[in-house]
Amino acid sequence: MPHGPSRRSLLAAGGLGVLAGMEGFGSARAAVALTYASPRLTPYVDELPVPPVLTGDRTIAMGAATHRFHRDLGVARTWSYGGQPYLGPTVEAQRDEPVALTFRNTFDAGHLFAADIDPTLEGASELDRGQPRTSVHLHGAVTPPEADGHPEHSFRPGGSMTYRHPNGQDAAHLWYHDHAMGITRLNAVAGLAGMYLLRDAYDTGTAGNALGLPSGEFEVPLTLADRRFQADGSLNFRTTRKVPQGHWEGGTFGDLMTVNGVVAPYLQVARGFYRFRVLNASNARGYRLFFSNQMPFWVVGNDAGLLDAPARTAAVRLAPGERLDLVVDFGALAAGDQVDLTNDQQESPVVVAATGVVPPAEIIRFVGTGVRGFATPPPATLRGGVGRPALLPAPPAAGTVPRRTVTLTPAMAAGWPLAGMMMNNLRYDDGPMLTPRQGTAEVWEFVNASSEAHPMHLHLVHMRIVDRQRFDVAAYAKANPRPAPGTAWSPSVDPYLLGTAQVPAAWEAGAKDTVGCPPGMVTRVLVRFPAAAELGFDPDASFMAMGGMRLQGYVWHCHILDHEDDCMMARYRIPG
Repeated sequence: MPHGPSRRSLLAAGGLGVLAGMEGFGSARAAVALTYASPRLTPYVDELPVPPVLTGDRTIAMGAATHRFHRDLGVARTWSYGGQPYLGPTVEAQRDEPVALTFRNTFDAGHLFAADIDPTLEGASELDRGQPRTSVHLHGAVTPPEADGHPEHSFRPGGSMTYRHPNGQDAAHLWYHDHAMGITRLNAVAGLAGMYLLRDAYDTGTAGNALGLPSGEFEVPLTLADRRFQADGSLNFRTTRKVPQGHWEGGTFGDLMTVNGVVAPYLQVARGFYRFRVLNASNARGYRLFFSNQMPFWVVGNDAGLLDAPARTAAVRLAPGERLDLVVDFGALAAGDQVDLTNDQQESPVVVAATGVVPPAEIIRFVGTGVRGFATPPPATLRGGVGRPALLPAPPAAGTVPRRTVTLTPAMAAGWPLAGMMMNNLRYDDGPMLTPRQGTAEVWEFVNASSEAHPMHLHLVHMRIVDRQRFDVAAYAKANPRPAPGTAWSPSVDPYLLGTAQVPAAWEAGAKDTVGCPPGMVTRVLVRFPAAAELGFDPDASFMAMGGMRLQGYVWHCHILDHEDDCMMARYRIPG
């Protein structure tokens, strides 16, 4: 398939070739007509599958598979880890017990979405159509740079790589997924994602755990991902007909919800408490989750582990890449009673105008069995005191930690897709690279001057949300003209702040590795960069990648995978 010049040269020239020439959509109604629609399916007819659990050192094949996503769909070709029909097994590990996971790339038949590869994206090439690259990132892990799944540290069919994870952190809900540069979004939809639950002496995942949290059959992983299907049941990567196939699409939005790889499943639940490990594995879509009867529930943990205490709420938001640890009481459900987990979060106005996407509301139905289940409610505290992990560190006093402004810049061209959104106006290979020092802390201020929310993810480190605050985007842009791409641009937002800062809700006040940054707001997070002595490895050590290239450091990026594959990813180092 012919393509124009590279994405870098198009951006440098201030245009995006075929993309810049695409006119905007008129109305949402017109956009809907241009959107690929999945077959109409009856929800809640397939039972929720629960992936198998793996422990210890393992060799895991990544390969082609087949899967039926819904009772009324045909069998689809998919990708998976470990011989599963779709996605991967749940890996369980123990704190301070290192695990070596060897992944083999067996995609000899070529890419599942070969026609959707855009070789103008950084790192992508025509070779990926027949010999797709893979790289496995353990998201949220405190792990050496050579085992982090660096996007340039990838390997093709016939190759393998061993990732050695020290697991030297609190119990947490991690997940592993593909991270091959320029094709991550495609590999993820194909099926390359799975959960990784890290246990410790407090949060053991067993019936006798000191925290009294539900375990065994009452602890259930829920991997949420919106997907789109062809009439024959196969996966359809494309959202809108407006963008020619083989060009970057701007954002992948499904019109049906899958949970653990099944469209709108159901789960039979006993009368009592359940612990749900919820992962947003969608490429681009965020969710506002709540129950159809508005019943409250508890959040007991964020991405990187437990909160100090359970947070009771009736709704939560979940951006791509984020995880939530929920405890839900189904004690009021008699045999045959039903309650649905649903969603009503709409995408940004610019996305809606361009694609016509609407929130998929039908996620999963819970059906009561009437059988007595786990009867213990969550404890009053989860950290601090006897039989508890230590409290999360108190935030430092305002003004005592250096601030770093990070701009999330708008697209470089009008119309759809919104290509060329960057961090600090820099592309992946542009300098200067950020170099926070080991053993220091910084407040990163994500200044979102774009029209879309961006879930920002930093590899290796964890963050705590300080607050969010609106700012005058128009005044900010007018007073600080943005230079051409490749020139750093991160002016202070202080003169343009509006209103008062909003502290995070109690349910997102824990340790995180991915943070939602709404448009028109500055999102402040506290980041601590650990030192080699405490880690047991040097986070600034260089390593040799496949092909003989020497790499150093980690990456940080937007976790909308389509944005990550375009221009919203950068490298950083943590020198000693």
